[in-house]
Amino acid sequence: MKHIRKIIRSLPTLLTALIFAVVVWIFAVTQADPTETRTYPRSIPMEIIGLDPSLTIINEVPQQVNVAIRAPSSIHTQLENDINLIDVILDLSGYEAGVHTLAPQVNLGISPAEVIRVNPSSIFIKLDAIITENFPIELRVIGNPTIGFEVQSPELSSESVLISGPQSLIDTIDHVAAEVNIADASEDVHRMIELIPYDADEVPVTGVNLSPSAIQVTVPVNQRGGFRTVVVKIVTSGQIAPGYRLTNIFALPPTVTIFSADPNLVETIPGFVETTPINLNMASEDIEIRVALNLPEGINVVGSQNVSVQIGIDPIQSSISFTNVPIQIEGLGEGLQVEISPENVDIFLSGPLPLLDELDLTKILVLIDLSDRGPGTYQLVPEILLENNQISVDVILPSSIEVTISEVN
Repeated sequence: MKHIRKIIRSLPTLLTALIFAVVVWIFAVTQADPTETRTYPRSIPMEIIGLDPSLTIINEVPQQVNVAIRAPSSIHTQLENDINLIDVILDLSGYEAGVHTLAPQVNLGISPAEVIRVNPSSIFIKLDAIITENFPIELRVIGNPTIGFEVQSPELSSESVLISGPQSLIDTIDHVAAEVNIADASEDVHRMIELIPYDADEVPVTGVNLSPSAIQVTVPVNQRGGFRTVVVKIVTSGQIAPGYRLTNIFALPPTVTIFSADPNLVETIPGFVETTPINLNMASEDIEIRVALNLPEGINVVGSQNVSVQIGIDPIQSSISFTNVPIQIEGLGEGLQVEISPENVDIFLSGPLPLLDELDLTKILVLIDLSDRGPGTYQLVPEILLENNQISVDVILPSSIEVTISEVN
């Protein structure tokens, strides 16, 4: 009993000592690892969960938040080194279509730590029902075909389109249109055309999904009775100059549309109309000329009655050679003499045949320039001087000449 009473009398002293020890320990720990409030150095992604599949968010929602955390310094260090220790979610479970304001939930995967502040602290959410409606497709044909052609009923790969999206947007759709341009068409038009939903003011409605988003459109384009498209056949007379060749000849336009008050007369045309003859006699350069069409009586052409004809004429390329052409020296210094070996060369030239036929050997100069060269032996390449730069030197044989310069004794 004495021992128990002694312990009871000592109990206040023991409790005081224990409290003092705990205080000292807490003070020591706090000094070594002080508790601080810090703003997390990076924005944290926010995950949206619980959204009803039949709803959609139709307003802009922040994707990240910033948080301020109160925790010991060591905890801050761990959080800053591992962003996976912090989760931010926005839970939409149970919410229906309408406007809602929610607070993001921040979960810390480590303790002791406390979230002091979240920015933004509340999130505005506007939910709308997702619906799907069927709309007929309105085809708009823009432009007119070429004169003499007419458009038949267009063919669409689909007559309607399913549109899904927020009900508030679907309700604004007045019609869905596809536009096809047939300006100046002279044959069937095949296009893949994008579908665009419009409101009543012809403003495109965005933010919805279309199925299909584009359709294949075929617009049949047929020639009217009494009209026919035929080829332009170019008629020429005479022969171009000797030594030249015809490189191309074509008409612009290459086809024309003819018409007649008598459709049967148009059908008797053999599929082409001829130009009036173009005289090529002794032509030696390109020709561009407008010529009339030789049309049968009762037949007319839609538009201009003339066509432009372009004719390309180039000289025939050939080659020629000359042997034992003497080499000439120039620029030899005073008091010097020269010996060359060999003294003649063979040259091979190429160019337009008419120029080669007129080439005069006496006007071909094979030259070695010895300006500023003193006594010695050199291997020099001769230079060929020609009057016409359309002629080119293909080969010189030999390609270099031994030149020995010495002083005159």
